[in-house]
Amino acid sequence: MVILMKQILFIAPSEEVATRAHEIIARKKIAVDVKLGAIEKARKIAEKAINSGVKVIISRGGTASELRKIIDIPVIDVKFSSGCYIEAFEKIRNIRGKIAFFSIEEIQDNVKSLCYILDVEAEYYRFYNEATAEAAVKQAIQSGNVLGVGGAVTAKYAKLYGLKYITLENTREDIEVSLDAAEITLTSLNMEEARRKSLQLQLERYEAIFNYTHDGIIAIDKYGKVEVVNKQAEEILPLEGKPYEGKFIEDVLPSTKLLTTLKNGETETDELMKVGNSIINTNRIPIIIDSKVEGVVATFRDIESIQLSEQKIRSNLHKKGMVSKYRFADMIGTSEAIQKTIRIAKSYAKSHSNVLLLGEIGTGKEMFAHSIHRDSKRRNCPFVTVNCASISSVGLLADLQGYEENACPFGAKGKKEGLFELAHGGTMFLDKIDEAPLEVQTFLLRVLEDKEVRRIGGDHVIPVDVRIIAASSKDLLHEMEAGRFLEELYYMLGVLILEIPPLRKRGGDYVLLCDYWFRREFGAEFKQYEEKIKEIGQYVNENTWKGNIRQLSNFVERVSVLLRSGESVEDIVYTMPQVQIYEPKELADVTMKKWTRSDIIKALSESRLNVSKAARLLHCSRSTLYKKMEEFNIKITNIK
Repeated sequence: MVILMKQILFIAPSEEVATRAHEIIARKKIAVDVKLGAIEKARKIAEKAINSGVKVIISRGGTASELRKIIDIPVIDVKFSSGCYIEAFEKIRNIRGKIAFFSIEEIQDNVKSLCYILDVEAEYYRFYNEATAEAAVKQAIQSGNVLGVGGAVTAKYAKLYGLKYITLENTREDIEVSLDAAEITLTSLNMEEARRKSLQLQLERYEAIFNYTHDGIIAIDKYGKVEVVNKQAEEILPLEGKPYEGKFIEDVLPSTKLLTTLKNGETETDELMKVGNSIINTNRIPIIIDSKVEGVVATFRDIESIQLSEQKIRSNLHKKGMVSKYRFADMIGTSEAIQKTIRIAKSYAKSHSNVLLLGEIGTGKEMFAHSIHRDSKRRNCPFVTVNCASISSVGLLADLQGYEENACPFGAKGKKEGLFELAHGGTMFLDKIDEAPLEVQTFLLRVLEDKEVRRIGGDHVIPVDVRIIAASSKDLLHEMEAGRFLEELYYMLGVLILEIPPLRKRGGDYVLLCDYWFRREFGAEFKQYEEKIKEIGQYVNENTWKGNIRQLSNFVERVSVLLRSGESVEDIVYTMPQVQIYEPKELADVTMKKWTRSDIIKALSESRLNVSKAARLLHCSRSTLYKKMEEFNIKITNIK
């Protein structure tokens, strides 16, 4: 038998026993560690080994006895056989005088017989621990014994008090017997542990099912006495007289129908009953053994809980893109404009009304939509995003409505839930609502008015409860006048209107945003580029940022890439067309076509002949300036 893990430890009392043990372990190919030690040292070795996973220890005599007192795993004793004493008797044959035999157990009768046959004057001493071992050696010396025979424990005290001593060494047979016993013990322990773990796992599985199911559960025996009640049953039902186990069910739950089921043996499912202000769904199932009703198990669930579970299932079916990703705390900005907008948005989150978000491209309308949902009572329900400009009206309607088997307008097989079904109980974010085709607008208006949807090819309507948050970067009133947006839909969506300020009206928020994004881009490398980032920041503080936060974010990402590639600040700034550099008033109207030789010389003079700074003043790149300087035959040396 091969044991893979070293879960057996052999603590040998001497080098001789350790050597023999190693030889046997190698021959038998078993996983056993061998350590050298006795009594106190053995105790420390054993404690460390147990912490490392050892399950069985082999030792001898007094050491084994002491270990059993302090550890709670099996200790196998290496017994002294007659063979051990025969080797000792060869050494003491010619010794005259009394010889003391020490043992933690009663000396074997065959050893006493050998002493009698060989005419050895012997005395026998038993001990139980180190203290009694020391006392036994002292007593043997006082009694006139000239030699001691025994194990490692008494050998220590014989040496201490000057008594000649022969240490008994176990034979290979003794050691092999103990190793076999340890293997058998370990196998038994592992089998028992596996069985115990299996039972524990089974018990915990049953307890988890019993206590963490959504259903309340009550079981009674054939006499109508309660056997088990779980926590959910306590919460759902008005039970009396805790603890309930062992009591008659009518004393715990008056007016129960469990006794009726116990009597007639008929299963009853999905029965609705009113308990207080709640409607409870009930199932009663008889336990029938050999055609006899031996008990009844009943389950109870609050209808409201069922509805909540349905919402969670709907949410989890399509989690990708159907959970909110942002919250108000993620928004960066301290300006009064953005803080006021956040305050209004938070108040809107507490309402169930539809919200219309208005703002320029890139102002963060989607982030506000996510945050409003995250802060609302619908936060644990789906958040479904719909881009109204992404696909054709036919495809968008198919996504919103869903379709039955073989009714997909594009010929796809199977059926599909519509986005309104998936958003049931939650929020739908209609991004770019201003670009929704009129057919889609008409459909949206009908769903919002009727609060129901019919799948394409379906023969029944599906009730839906969805809050709408819509976003537009266009003036919807103008779109209405142009006939591109339904007036009724505008008023249906715009119950609550939130105008999100552009970046140019948010004061110094762009500085905070840049700092946040640069730190995110560079991570631990930020300090390395911090000075260059500050230098770039002073060049762009007058940019109008028509693309708002999105444009600014792209700018930061581009700058980060170029800085890492080793580009200079000047090259980075002047190769970015979206960056509008601040210009001195006297040069503000100068364009490249209108530049004169004197304009360039003036810029070079003001910049103290620094071409990069002169290019900055002229709002061009260095290469453009060099071309113009060549055109006008301007050389730095000419104007010094």
